[in-house]
Order: sequence, then C-alpha cells, then structure tokens
Amino acid sequence: MNLDNQLVIINTPKNNKFLAVVDIDKEFITNEGKFKFSQIKNIPSLVKVSTGVDFKIYKPSYKEFVLLMKRGPQIIYPKDVAQIVLESNIHNSSMVLEIGSGSGALTLYLYSLLKNTGRLYSLDSSRINQRRADKTIVRYLSLLSEENNAVTFINEKLANFDYKKFIKKIDAIITDVPEPWEFFIKNKIENSINWVSYLPSMTQVMRMNNVLKDNKFQDIEIKEVILRDWVVDDKVVRPSNKLVSHTGFLLSAKYIKY
Repeated sequence: MNLDNQLVIINTPKNNKFLAVVDIDKEFITNEGKFKFSQIKNIPSLVKVSTGVDFKIYKPSYKEFVLLMKRGPQIIYPKDVAQIVLESNIHNSSMVLEIGSGSGALTLYLYSLLKNTGRLYSLDSSRINQRRADKTIVRYLSLLSEENNAVTFINEKLANFDYKKFIKKIDAIITDVPEPWEFFIKNKIENSINWVSYLPSMTQVMRMNNVLKDNKFQDIEIKEVILRDWVVDDKVVRPSNKLVSHTGFLLSAKYIKY
C-alpha cells in the first residue's frame, strides 16, 4: 500500500494530536519521541517511537481536520457549522450560496453534504482565499475518494454581485463576511430562501437584523453556540475546564414568497 502523501492524525500517549502528511523520506519529531514515516505500514496503525511508546496513526475526522489544519482567515468552528446547517435547512439536494470562502472549513462541510445531488456556489473577493479553500476541500476529500471536483467559486466583490442569475436556484444563503448587508446594495430577494449570517460582533448583528427586516425577512433569530465538555470517570463527574464559549453570533431568517 502506497501511503506517501496521505493525510493522517498522529495521536501521542498524552493525547496531543498533530495533522500531518506522510512523507516516507522524512521523520516526525515531537517532545514525546520521533519516528520515520516509513514505519507506517497501514492506516490506522500503531507506531513505536524513539522513546518506546506507541503513537496512534489514523485518518482525521472533519472536526480534527479543520481544527488542526493550516489556515489564513479564522475558521468557523465545528460547533457553529453544525448549527448553521440546521438553521439554513439545507439537505443533500439543496442549492446553496456561500458568501465568504475564507479558509474553507465551512465550504468543505457544505460541499461534502451537497456534492452528489446539490450545488454549492462560494463567493469571495479574494482569489487567495478561494485557492486556499479549494485546496482544503481537495485535500480532505482525497481521504474519502479519488474525486477532485470542488465547489463553484465566484471571484467578485459582494457589493458588485448580481444575484438575479441564481434567483430560481438558491435555497439558502450563508454568509461569513464582515458586511453581509452589502448583498442588498444591488440585490433583492424574490424567492423563498433561508438566510444565515455568522457575525463576530453585536454591532454587525444589529445592522444586519435591521437590513433583513427592511427586506421583509421573517422569523429572525440571533443566537450563539456554547460548547462544554464533561469529564466522566469512576470517581468524578464534572464539567471540564475546557469551554468553547463565544466564537460568533448566528443570525438566521427566512424569506417566504407568497
């Protein structure tokens, strides 16, 4: 089995996790020990390192991949991705417009959901972001299949975007940009649609809330997702000291064409 260039998680006995690409000519070195990539014969497997302990080697989950991958713009965390998918009411045959490709964490999950029977369009003014997002998708999906088809990227400023050519196709719009209200400078929603915006500050939320009201959206909801782990063992059950609290606000709404 040729494992060269495979994407793997390296999990040490102290539960430190590293995302790595197998290079059979190189070594992987940590404070807990080192090993040669050529020692990996299968995935998953255990590899004995220089300190005599075993490192676990396996394929990353989506959560592990996006939290450990190299990134440019800040990613949307998995806890928020899950809520966004729920709020946007998308399914595997939905047509979705993503505004803000960023580092591709959300783009990857949306494409994974839609790639067989749905469609994903991703708008970003930065070609660098879109190349990064495309690389993220191709790298992760290579774990699952040989398919290298990616999302349809649209390289354009939001203020100049013409939505009319998509008006009969799009079921949901999801935004991760600082000023999503710029969509409405030239565009008007005239088809039933779900809208979700990921916004870091309440100032942005308030402005977008008013813009959606002005554009006749209904069922506007604003929330944040707080995630707390728990420790459960034979002697104690308690909340973990690890708490993923505020990462951003989610503003969701729907427009219904009667």
